[in-house]
Amino acid sequence: MAVKALGSWVRAVDARDAGALLRLHRELWIDHDLRGGMPAAREDTVWTAYGGVLERQLSHRDGRRAPTGPFEGKLGHLVAELEGRVVGQVEVYLDRFGFHARTPHIAELRSLIVTQDARGHGLGGALVREAAASSRARAGDVTLVSAEVLARNEALAFYDRLGFRTLERLSALSAPVARTPGISVRTARPGDAGELTMIDHRTRQRRWSWGDPRFDPPSTSVGADLVRLIADGIALDDAQRGSEPGRAREEIIARDATGRLVASAYFVTSPLGAPFAPVIRAEVARLAADPDDEASVAGAFAVVGEAFERASAFGARELLVRTPFLDPIGANLAELPGARHFSWILAAPAGTILRRSTKP
Repeated sequence: MAVKALGSWVRAVDARDAGALLRLHRELWIDHDLRGGMPAAREDTVWTAYGGVLERQLSHRDGRRAPTGPFEGKLGHLVAELEGRVVGQVEVYLDRFGFHARTPHIAELRSLIVTQDARGHGLGGALVREAAASSRARAGDVTLVSAEVLARNEALAFYDRLGFRTLERLSALSAPVARTPGISVRTARPGDAGELTMIDHRTRQRRWSWGDPRFDPPSTSVGADLVRLIADGIALDDAQRGSEPGRAREEIIARDATGRLVASAYFVTSPLGAPFAPVIRAEVARLAADPDDEASVAGAFAVVGEAFERASAFGARELLVRTPFLDPIGANLAELPGARHFSWILAAPAGTILRRSTKP
């Protein structure tokens, strides 16, 4: 589907757009860098090479995408034209984090930008609405659209007008985290899977109570199949450790003085390539702890502190910590010395977005 109005046109991307996309990506990622996002490359040679990658990707895409829409597999890509010139774009990645009938498909918006001199025509809203409509047409009515927005970005008001609300926060830590005596931390082993399953189950229950609908509803009981799945995941992470420079995936656990498992954190690192500067991104992608349990809170700080030390050993300049927006542990981590608000994860049902209008 394509939308045309008032001299503007939103349509699926194609191979002729490579040059325009290169200009848009360069403007977007350098702007994000200046706002406190991941550092972007500045060298012309890097961007020229990245432009060649875009050209190859789009040529490949033209031969594979559905002819009546913007999707190639799970990835959709739309551009906005104004008076015949490509001035905006958005990518959307469609996924689902579960199998329950109530679990929505997630249409994750990526790289949304309208170039500076073309703003004020409603093109940003048109891109988001077309991404929502295309995603819902592909995945069904139960589709939730999500976006990550830097904390230092006036686009937060734009998303608010479209009906988005905040589900998660990402905090960037640049200083060591103090630990409470009596808490021990280490990398998880397959034998920890049973306890990890229970703490993860309770964390999912809290996320649901805090209004995050992206995952399967928590079940009433924990089965042996889930325990085996977590044990297999730990074994796989262990087998792959050190296989790629700068890349890690590992579960870190904390136990109190009695030996009780009180918190866990899934720690990941990856080296960034073009169009970013060659840096290591390090993140706690999942923090599991009980905010009403004093030992569990101490364990949460301990596993984050351990993750920070491991991130530093990999050469990362900061550790990003992802937590539910309503989680008091995440709010306290965001106030630590050396911490800053990095970004927010926002979401809205596709139907809500399509009912809303945005001001230019």
